[in-house]
Amino acid sequence: MIRAHHSPDDPGGEGSGLSFSADVRKNDGNIEITVSADMMTATATLYPPIGDGAPLTPDYAAELLARMGIHSGLLWDELSERIFDVNADRRVIRDVVVARGSPPVSEHPEHIVVDDRFLPGFRPVSDEEHTVDWKAISQVLVVKQGEGIGRVIPRRDGANGCDVTGNPIAFGKDQVTTYALGKNVERDGDDIRAVCDGRVTLDGQRISVEEVLVIKGDVDYRVGHIMFPGDVVIEGGVAAGFKVYSGGSISIKETMDAFDVSAKRDLICAQGIIGKDLGQVRVGGSLKAKFIENARVAVRGDVEVPGSIVGSSIYTLGRLAMGDKGRIVGGEAFATHGVSCGFLGGGTKPVTIVNVGIDFTIQQKLEQANAALRALTIRLARLQNVRKLRPDDEPLAKAVEEARAKLQSLTDNVADLTRRVDIDEGASVEVKGIVYPGVIVTICHIRVNVDEPLKKARFRLDRAANKIIIER
Repeated sequence: MIRAHHSPDDPGGEGSGLSFSADVRKNDGNIEITVSADMMTATATLYPPIGDGAPLTPDYAAELLARMGIHSGLLWDELSERIFDVNADRRVIRDVVVARGSPPVSEHPEHIVVDDRFLPGFRPVSDEEHTVDWKAISQVLVVKQGEGIGRVIPRRDGANGCDVTGNPIAFGKDQVTTYALGKNVERDGDDIRAVCDGRVTLDGQRISVEEVLVIKGDVDYRVGHIMFPGDVVIEGGVAAGFKVYSGGSISIKETMDAFDVSAKRDLICAQGIIGKDLGQVRVGGSLKAKFIENARVAVRGDVEVPGSIVGSSIYTLGRLAMGDKGRIVGGEAFATHGVSCGFLGGGTKPVTIVNVGIDFTIQQKLEQANAALRALTIRLARLQNVRKLRPDDEPLAKAVEEARAKLQSLTDNVADLTRRVDIDEGASVEVKGIVYPGVIVTICHIRVNVDEPLKKARFRLDRAANKIIIER
């Protein structure tokens, strides 16, 4: 006969379960089985025989389990070992799991997940970093063409479970967050990759790679340094100390503090450029800005500044064009194909230098070569003086010969650069307003100083006379 009673202390499930035991002779070994409320676990308490009572046997346990209808997920190995222990040790053993149901496996649909680095939210700084450059912590996450940005989690079929009595338990379906593929994103097997260089964006549940980076506001601590392979549009300005690198063009709607800005193509600054410390601007195409102050700017194309250029160093392989009221005050400008402006210099006679007709990149190489030539000439002279005192010193003689050979190589290089530095003898400097005293104009290394005010002057080179003509 099997007796059932409620077990308030149910270790195998939620809430109360039921305990079962069979009638046995007094002093015989006995077993009491408890089934959890969810019918997923059956546990046993094993009682040893007393005195000359019969030992507990696996057959007895199997008969009780069968009468209770427990036939799924039986753990016979564990139960058999514990029956042996209870008979040998003559002690009660509790909480022996004798059967465990199989939980259902939910159906998991195929879905796309994005790498954690692209998900919004704060990312703590590593404890291993002793100092933090907050400007370098950028919110703009850039990927290269072919780089992985996510992956496909494959579908998993659902499977029914069953409880310890063999009754089936239906499986459910997982609710997952997935992303759809947007612009410039493709599936490659189980990987999600970028089709081009750009910025990863998550618009709702759609993942895309944008070839144009749009900053809704200023480039500051909120954004960090910008290093982007495509075009960059900044709807605000650029704060002091922040870098902006673009593999395309840069468009800025407000004033830019020129700490370190580089555009492979054009740079358009609707307001102006203000230089900071040793900041510099490099442009691979053309430059347009309302004004430039105290900045160092190098441009491969043309430069257009309708306002003023004050205390700046401007280098362009194109033409520097300013409006009728445009002013160049102080500093130095190199414009290969000429300059046109409204006013040149200022009433306080600041030194203002304008160079046209030359390739400034070759000019810089020429200056470096001349500096090296001067240093080597001094070194060779010292070696030769020592050589006179030590005529038998072979290592010294070898050093003298090496210095002479290097000096000749440098001399040839300087001669070659000198021939190539002047590339546009037709370049001119045209001033529609006033040229103030203190201005120096150089055309293909021919120089003229302005000592008195000039109105509506045009400076051009007369190569036959090897001098600059001022037309008024």
